[in-house]
Amino acid sequence: MTCLTCQPKRILSAAVLLGALAACDSALEVDTPDVLPPESLEGPAAIPTIHAGILGEFSVAVVGDAGSLQGIIEVGGSIADELGNSETDPNRKEFDIREMTDVNTGLTGLFRRMHVARRSAEQGAEAIKAAAPSLATEARLAEAYNLGGMLYVYFGEHYCSGVPISDVDGATGELIFGEGLSTAQLFERGIGLFDSAAKYSINASQTNFAKVGKARALVNLGKEQLSTAALLVADVPTNFRYVTTHTSQQDRQWNGIFGWINASERFTLVDRKGGNGLNFRSASDPRVPWARSPANDFGFDGRTPQYDQGLYRNETIPVPIATGVEARLIQAEHALATGGDWLGILNALRANTGLYPVIVPGDPYPVFPNLPPLTDPGTPAAREDLLFRERAFWLFLTAHRLGDLRRLIRQYNRSETESFPGGPDGTPYIINGNNKGGTFGNDVAIPIPFAETNNPKYVPDYPACKRSA
Repeated sequence: MTCLTCQPKRILSAAVLLGALAACDSALEVDTPDVLPPESLEGPAAIPTIHAGILGEFSVAVVGDAGSLQGIIEVGGSIADELGNSETDPNRKEFDIREMTDVNTGLTGLFRRMHVARRSAEQGAEAIKAAAPSLATEARLAEAYNLGGMLYVYFGEHYCSGVPISDVDGATGELIFGEGLSTAQLFERGIGLFDSAAKYSINASQTNFAKVGKARALVNLGKEQLSTAALLVADVPTNFRYVTTHTSQQDRQWNGIFGWINASERFTLVDRKGGNGLNFRSASDPRVPWARSPANDFGFDGRTPQYDQGLYRNETIPVPIATGVEARLIQAEHALATGGDWLGILNALRANTGLYPVIVPGDPYPVFPNLPPLTDPGTPAAREDLLFRERAFWLFLTAHRLGDLRRLIRQYNRSETESFPGGPDGTPYIINGNNKGGTFGNDVAIPIPFAETNNPKYVPDYPACKRSA
C-alpha cells in the first residue's frame, strides 16, 4: 500500500541551503559531508545533519532544481498567469492549460516532495528539540518550525481542500494514515507551527519569519483576520528577507526557477495569459525584469517565443520565502478594508528603489523606469484590482499568485473567469502567440493524486475539488 503523504524518517545531506536574512546581510551555512560518521546521527552532533536535510527538502519542493524536479513556484505560476508552457511535455501542459488529471506523474511527484519536505521539517524540529543541549542557543529549531508552517500554507494555497496529512510511528516506522484536512485546517496547522517558531526563536530573523508566515496564513483564512494579521507584522522591517540560497555544485542545489525557465526553457514569461492575465512583460515594470535573448529565441518546443525572467538571473540567486514587503502588502490590504491609507503604503513601497531587483551590467535584462506613484482608481472593485496587481508584481515568482487568485474568488466574490487566465470557456490555449492546441480549462487548484486513494482514510472528491477555491 502506497502513501504519498508520509515518508519514513531519513537523513539527507544539504542539497540547498537556506538562510534568514535581515536586509540580506548574512546567511546560515551548513557543510555538506560526503560521508556521515555514525556519531553525527546521534545527540547534538546530529543537529547539523538534520537541519541540512530540512533545508534541502524544503528548497527542492518549493523552488525545484536544475530541470528534473519542478517546485511549487513553477507549477503554481503556470496554473496562474505568471508562466506559460514552452515545451512539449503533456504533463506540464495539463496545469498550464488548467485541465489537470489526478494521474499526472509530474504533479504526483510534486505532491510527494511537498510531503517529504513537510515531514522532514516537522520530524526534524522534534529531533532538534530532543537533541539540543540548550534551546536557548539553538536557532535551528525555530527555522524548522517556520519551514514546516510554510509548507502547510503552500498546501492550503495550491491544493484542493482535503489534503491527507499522514504520519510515521517514530518507534516502529509504520505508516499512520491521516484524514484529509480542509483548506482552513491546513492554514490553522501552519499557524500552530509558526507559533512554535516564535516561542523558540532566539533571533529577529526567525521571529520576523514566523510573523510574516502566520499573517499570510491568517489572511488566507478570511478578511475578518486582516486586522490581526496587519497588527502582527507591523514591526517587521520592510527590508527583511528570508531566502533560499543555492550553489551550482549539483543539479539539486540550483535555483530551479532559473533552471526551468532560463536554462532548459520549459517555461516562459507570459503577457496577458489567456487574454485576461496581467501584463507582466508589457508593463515594463522594474519588479519583473525579463528579456528575450537572443531576440529570436524559442522555447524547448522550438515554436513558442521564449522570454526569460531576470529576478533569478543565474542558478545561485536566492529566492525570497518571507519578506517585509509582504508585511507591508498585508497592512495595505487591511487599510483598504478599513478605510486606512492603503495607497500611501503601496506608494511608499514603490518609491523605495532599494527594494527593486538588481540588474547587473552585462545582463540581457533592460533597466525599466522607476515606479511612479499610484492614484486612487475610485471604486471598491478597482481598488481591489490595484492592490492585487501590486501584490502580483512585488511577489512575482514566489508562490503567491495562485493563492491570491483563489482568494479573489473566495473572499472578494470574483468569478473564476474574472480571476484566472483563460476567461470564458473555449478560450484558445495560446502562449506568447503560439497556439499550442486546445482551450483553457477551469481548474483553480491542484488535484490530490489518484495514488493517495490507497490511503483508507482519504475521501477523494475528484474532479470537483479542482474547481473549488
